[in-house]
Amino acid sequence: MKFTQNKQINEKIKSQLNTICKEILNSVNAKSIILAGSFGYGEGPVKIKNNKIYPFNDYDIYVITKNKISPEKIDEIASNSVSKLNLKGIKYFYNFKKEEQTLEKNFYVDLKCLTIKQLKKLPPRLRFYKFNELTQTLYGQDLKNLAPKFDLNEIPLSEPAKLLLDRMSQLVEYYSIEKKYNKDFLTYIIQQAYTACLTSLLILSKNYKPKYSENNKIFLETYKKDFPDLYKKLPDLHFKINKYVKWKLNPQKSPYNSIEEEFRVCTKNIYEVSKYFFSKFLNKKIETLNDLSNAILKMSYTFYSPYLKYQFKIKPNLTYPTLNLFLKHKYSQRIKIWNKKHRKVYFNKYPPDSYIFASVPYLLLSVSEKEVNEILLNKGASILKKVYPVKSKNWEQISLDYANAYIGFFLMKL
Repeated sequence: MKFTQNKQINEKIKSQLNTICKEILNSVNAKSIILAGSFGYGEGPVKIKNNKIYPFNDYDIYVITKNKISPEKIDEIASNSVSKLNLKGIKYFYNFKKEEQTLEKNFYVDLKCLTIKQLKKLPPRLRFYKFNELTQTLYGQDLKNLAPKFDLNEIPLSEPAKLLLDRMSQLVEYYSIEKKYNKDFLTYIIQQAYTACLTSLLILSKNYKPKYSENNKIFLETYKKDFPDLYKKLPDLHFKINKYVKWKLNPQKSPYNSIEEEFRVCTKNIYEVSKYFFSKFLNKKIETLNDLSNAILKMSYTFYSPYLKYQFKIKPNLTYPTLNLFLKHKYSQRIKIWNKKHRKVYFNKYPPDSYIFASVPYLLLSVSEKEVNEILLNKGASILKKVYPVKSKNWEQISLDYANAYIGFFLMKL
């Protein structure tokens, strides 16, 4: 089995995956265990430190069962699996601390359970694109061909939109003006931002392929021709992406001289790509930071409509109001567990993620220079306050508030 482009460590990864499979089989009656994601198609990024291997990406694993398994049980198995590998799991994400986000401690097993019936009805999402071709069966029956096949144009643009928003969020989460970040892990986050740019743009141009190596080659050849307006603003974007894709495939040497400078350049690049992408996605003229934030804030109906339509087979306008209320309630209950009561959430017009993501361009751009831009920082904080009790006025603490608000929404069981 091939999990990375480094042949020397494939056997060590196989050993880790065998440990995870044993933990799964000790807990549930699995028909099949399938490895997806970049390790599933042989491009998983791994760092070798002190003769030990540390995966940058999580392991995306699907357990196929006859009957449903509760999400709580799956989380327990995932956590136990990570413990067996002497690494940390997802339950440690809150209360978020930047200094603890290291390569050695941040890895987790992204474990999901699907019944055979659910496998046959997987929706047209990026993670399931060519699922039967780009996954590996680790145990049991080879059931991956039961997954439906769908064309690239069936994937809603909400998918790359969410990807860009997630990567901007992670740049805020993991960067520290007090330099509390781990360089290896922040480099990985910068790489994730660039590959999000790559994915989103190639989906727009209908040239997207599931493998980063293939996408990188395509983008190098087509960027100037397919995106002339963006090329004028970011003439080196394809070279930056190329550098970080190569690093992803073999992340042993740092791809920069100054990580601070790399962070600032990456921030500006993903900002410009996001303006371009969301203008196409939402069919709006987006030229300024304020335009981008407002567009993100008001896009929830457009964003969720494809998923609602697919799930319920009826017009999204009939189900969106219920979804809006449901998301508010689930999020409020989540942060309440953390003693972060915030009743304002229920009185907002849009779901919590709308405000979380609308604040991120301001927060990110406020640290794109050597000095914090207080005006942008305050604008971002004022939006975030709609859904999270932000009390601090400094970037470091506000970015932690953002991280916890984002995690609070991201970890909900939807």
